Amino acid sequence: MKKIALLPVALLVVLSFTSCKKNKYDKSEAPKNNAIVENAFDEMTNMSDQAIKGNLVYYKMDLVNVYYGKWDEGNAVKTPCTVNITIDTLSSPKSVTIDWGSSNCDCNDGKQRRGKIITTFTGSYYNAGTVITHTPVDYYVNDHKISGTKTVTNMGLNSSSQPYYNVAVNGLVNMSTGEIITFNSNRVRTFTAGSTTPLYFWDDEYDISGSATATVVNGDGWAANITSPLHIKVGCGYITSGTLEITPTDKPVRVIDYGTGDCDATFTITVNGNTYTIN
Repeated sequence: MKKIALLPVALLVVLSFTSCKKNKYDKSEAPKNNAIVENAFDEMTNMSDQAIKGNLVYYKMDLVNVYYGKWDEGNAVKTPCTVNITIDTLSSPKSVTIDWGSSNCDCNDGKQRRGKIITTFTGSYYNAGTVITHTPVDYYVNDHKISGTKTVTNMGLNSSSQPYYNVAVNGLVNMSTGEIITFNSNRVRTFTAGSTTPLYFWDDEYDISGSATATVVNGDGWAANITSPLHIKVGCGYITSGTLEITPTDKPVRVIDYGTGDCDATFTITVNGNTYTIN
């Protein structure tokens, strides 16, 4: 497996901003909830990539125990926020399990987590046909319960000889605020740089395209559509270009434009014909 960049914190900021418009006809929690759900599933890939190397740099606070093969519960050392990682490369499919335990743990990225994520993989991230599946089990992030699956499939090369991956999320999220979100996302992630240096990920660049929909009990549903591919540079903390539309149910569309390639925190938001520049 190899690291796939998360959508940066800037996306969380912009979506939170668009959910807090003062116009009573415009206000919606959909963009903020979209950011929470998207990020919870996006970071699972980074977690598994770190875990299979025997660490969790950003997603733990205390110690990490690593077990190979079958986890021996009787011999496991577990303080309240020790994370247990079990790596099984003998079974088919291979798997890595991350277990934070049943109590909230403060993690280095500022979030609290509990529960497990089980990742199975049929082969190398770089092999056409490899399927990587992330499944949360009684898993919570900041007391939001994350359920469902995220599946990453290596589709081989596109017509431009670039490796690309189908990324499908079928999720159910019980928000701590009471909303119940059914979330479905289908994205394509295409390597635009860095695929020939598998041991060095800082030169990796991706284009992300696709769409998502959500239905919500006790809240606003939404549709999200990438209208121009979002460009991700692993070595940059921001989305560098592309446009994203968030359309809450019965509310105006939010158009987010990330610019034309600069690695900076500047982007624009257009709602109801009004454009705001954020930097």
